[in-house]
Amino acid sequence: MAKQKKIIKLSNKRNKKLAKKIIKMLRIPIVIIAVLSALFLSARLLGNVAVSNITDSIRGVKTVFANGGGYPHSLDAFGFREVTAIGGKPLVIYEDTTEILNSSAAETFSMQLGSADSKVVSQNGRALIYSNTSNEVFLQSGTEKLGSVEERGSIVTAELANNGYIATSFSVDEYESVLSVYNRYFEKVFQWNCSQEKISSIGLSINGRNVAVAAVGSENAEIYTRLILFDIGSSEPVADLMQRGTMFLKVVYTDSNKIIAVGDNKTVVLNKKGDVVDELVYPEDTIVSVSADDSGNTVICYKEFGGAKTAVVRFSKTGKKTYSITLEGVPDCVAADGGKTAVANGDKITVYASNGDEGKTIETEHPVNDLFWCSGDIYTVESGKLCKY
Repeated sequence: MAKQKKIIKLSNKRNKKLAKKIIKMLRIPIVIIAVLSALFLSARLLGNVAVSNITDSIRGVKTVFANGGGYPHSLDAFGFREVTAIGGKPLVIYEDTTEILNSSAAETFSMQLGSADSKVVSQNGRALIYSNTSNEVFLQSGTEKLGSVEERGSIVTAELANNGYIATSFSVDEYESVLSVYNRYFEKVFQWNCSQEKISSIGLSINGRNVAVAAVGSENAEIYTRLILFDIGSSEPVADLMQRGTMFLKVVYTDSNKIIAVGDNKTVVLNKKGDVVDELVYPEDTIVSVSADDSGNTVICYKEFGGAKTAVVRFSKTGKKTYSITLEGVPDCVAADGGKTAVANGDKITVYASNGDEGKTIETEHPVNDLFWCSGDIYTVESGKLCKY
């Protein structure tokens, strides 16, 4: 007689226990696979630039606990160029290197530079480094060099969009200015050749697909500026406005698709179609400083009464003028951040709200040479040191 197979029946209770064990064993690998899949998908859809914010967060875990000497932090007086914020950390630009510091002033990342006159544009955890004596621009995150592009001539100015798009301007023999726009993969997606004017400033929309350009020229001994708006999907400009008698120095493309163009004797606010929605007029050559945050909130300071007083005017990212106040004397530097504005005068910093109301006052150890906001704190450059308040 053949031996019958023994059939083992598991109870529902034991089935449930076994299922829980299997799920627990698989949970960690599944999470890892999900994270890697998300990174891979982001890389395919958005490019390496978009993924850099994720990888910076992962890499940054080990640097959070790196101990430095704290603030004030001594700066190399001979090689120091400027300082700004990148991804919630101070980014110091020297003649031959960049240096990122953490909350205790420990260096967390550095990158070598090839030019001694480098400038920086910072946006959304990334920094674009360029020089007027070099034809190459570099993009870095908080933990790595992301890539670079080379042009046919030395870079005059450059801009960085929130999503990682890059715009550059340079001159060649055939044209006074060439405007180039690159996507997240460092591929050129737009070019415009300008035969008569020099591009003085570039503004990029949050997605990098809309560009505002200030191109300065001279005709019959008179300065003029063309404010030109482009959609990179078309070779023809959306708008081309001639502003005679004004040299525009800075163009800000805000998160709300407004363009704030600051000139030597007036500021104009445009919508994305090129319509003028506001204008601020002031005496020629009285501009003291201009500061705009990542969203496009912009603060303009210009002298009044021969420099005895200074007017401070704030435009929000929506293009609305939120306040105009008058201060005694001329401030040394100004920094905008969201609804706050920090104004430094000597060894005193005053913070103003979005409606112009005076907030806290900070007494510094030495006169302030420069200042910027970073993760809600105010950082200053004073007496060869980087200080934190």
